[in-house]
This record gives sequence, structure tokens and C-alpha cells, in this order.
Amino acid sequence: MSLETIKWAVVKGEVEGHPLILRYRQFPLSFPKGSYPERINVTWTMAEAASTGFPLHTEQAQLVAFEDRLVAAVEPDAHSVLSVVLTCNGKREWVFHTADVAGFLGRLTDMPQEEERYPIELDRGEDAEWSYDAAVLPASTLQ
Repeated sequence: MSLETIKWAVVKGEVEGHPLILRYRQFPLSFPKGSYPERINVTWTMAEAASTGFPLHTEQAQLVAFEDRLVAAVEPDAHSVLSVVLTCNGKREWVFHTADVAGFLGRLTDMPQEEERYPIELDRGEDAEWSYDAAVLPASTLQ
């Protein structure tokens, strides 16, 4: 199964009074989630967000370029999988699943960079059941 063929969906919501945009992949039941038991959250704190908490135009372009580069670095051989992207209150968070945290970090380090370091923080955890995704996705989207 090619990751490019898995469709994305978008929902809007609110978290503690802040607007939220959540983009998530609609994985088929046959997708082998258990093959990706580690979760890595990559969070970008925006330099300056609009009053809505969403990125301004210039930073939006940087966020898109970063995501494109990171996905190109980790997904073509299905090494890791991007499952959810959340944007809320001046932050964008990408949720990846992998079986190889060190490999993911190596690919992140080796991907094209800008002159300045990306304003990102990483968090990881064992999550063989993908419970983080289940916690952030609306109940109506869970299979």
C-alpha cells in the first residue's frame, strides 16, 4: 500500500477557546499500524501568529516547506508515517509513527535545512496502539 494513496481529511474545532485545524490521514483498517510502534511529535512554535493562532503568510510557506522536506525524508520507503497535523494557538504539530526512532532522527538531521535552525521541539513515546491519534481525533473519525 502506497502512503500517497491514503486520503487526508480536515476538521476544525476549538481547544481552550483557541481555533484548531486538524488534518489527519484516513488509514484503512488493513494498514499495519502495529509496524510503527513509536510516536514522534514534531512541534514548530511560530515566530508570530495571527490573532487566530494560525501562521501568517510568510511563516505558512516555511511550515509547508518543512513538512514537504520531512515527509520526503521519512516516507518514501515507508520508514515512518505522518498521521496527524494540528495547528492551534501559535503552534503546528506533526505526529509521526515509526519503528526506528534513531533512523527518523538521522533523516531529520540529514534533510535540507535553512540557514537558521528550524524552531522545532521533539517529543517521543511508545504508542503501538496509536492512542495519541485516537485522543486528538474526533470520535466520529475513529474506526
